[in-house]
Amino acid sequence: MKYIDLGIVPNKNRQKTRKKKIIKFGIVTLLLGVVLYSGYLFYWPLSRLINEIIHHPGSVLSFIQNPSGELESEDGRTNVLLLGIDKRANVAYSYKDSQGVVHQNGFLTDTIIVLSVGRETKDAAMISIPRDTWVDIPSWDKFPAGAGKINSVYSIGNTQYYQGGGLQLIKDVVSKKLGITIHYGVRVDFEGFKKSIDTLDGVDVKVDRAFDDYQYPVEGKEQATCSGGSFSCRYEHLHFDSGLQKMDGKKALQFVRSRTGTNGEGSDFARATRQQKILIAARNKALSLENLLDPAKVNNLFRDFGESIETDFSIILYPSAYKLLKEINADSTRKLVLSPQESGLLYTPNPAQYGGAYVLLPKGGGWEAVQKKVSGLLFIDSSKK
Repeated sequence: MKYIDLGIVPNKNRQKTRKKKIIKFGIVTLLLGVVLYSGYLFYWPLSRLINEIIHHPGSVLSFIQNPSGELESEDGRTNVLLLGIDKRANVAYSYKDSQGVVHQNGFLTDTIIVLSVGRETKDAAMISIPRDTWVDIPSWDKFPAGAGKINSVYSIGNTQYYQGGGLQLIKDVVSKKLGITIHYGVRVDFEGFKKSIDTLDGVDVKVDRAFDDYQYPVEGKEQATCSGGSFSCRYEHLHFDSGLQKMDGKKALQFVRSRTGTNGEGSDFARATRQQKILIAARNKALSLENLLDPAKVNNLFRDFGESIETDFSIILYPSAYKLLKEINADSTRKLVLSPQESGLLYTPNPAQYGGAYVLLPKGGGWEAVQKKVSGLLFIDSSKK
């Protein structure tokens, strides 16, 4: 009878078997890691994805209707409205509708920028709209037609139950005034913006000219009573040197919010230019290879923005949006600030006609000249429009 000892395997065969298992395990682990990391990096983290589907089932319908995740566009361009709101130091304001009824409101929009990206040309343009721009506000079942500063539109849409909320209302208003379709909107709380800049370990920004701001509001002391009856304790002194500066979240937020700077930086229009600089710097830093390959930073960015952002982007569009932002040449972005000084298209009427408020109106009473300027900015080659 022939006996076979199953417990004994030649050393060479045993080593080869073990080596194959290790290689297979390594390959499977690597592939699994690539799949998980790719999904982690380019898509919403799983918990956020599930939360989005539960609270916004329309996202699932959007995926069914548009499985390719193609961004909306018109004339070859995708236009996104970027809004910044500072909830920390918000002061209530009032507005009067067309029937003379006074409403109390809050959460003024501090930053209003349109980002337009060419789908094929991969070029970008940014248009800053002054917050004091006076605009008509359409009527709906909960709200009679009225007018007010554009920085109040977002809040009016939210509190007066406009279909689609404040984000949709201000998109509609901006679309009508600029003569272009606003496809998407993003509203960011400045506190989340500050955290995100810190997560990126700061951003590098070129300051065109040195300036000081001796009246930058101190958070929490907006209504403080100072000794001697002065208001000095409500403000702090800011200073920015000219040249390339690395700014953390706090410094970047101060840079975009400062309104009373010296050396020509004391206007909302100069501030709008600074805001555009920070956005471009943040985009460049966020899409840099070192940050994209750092899972902790990616997760923190999702967390920071998730706590402070509102957008009508469907979840399926994030990969397409990321790809488009990655491909554009941000450093050659064309910029326009609709200020009386820079564009010459708006003017300041007699404040007495608007209850003493400082407002801006388009020259000639209509928006045709503004729309022509915007079209010329977006479509350098007129044959494309």
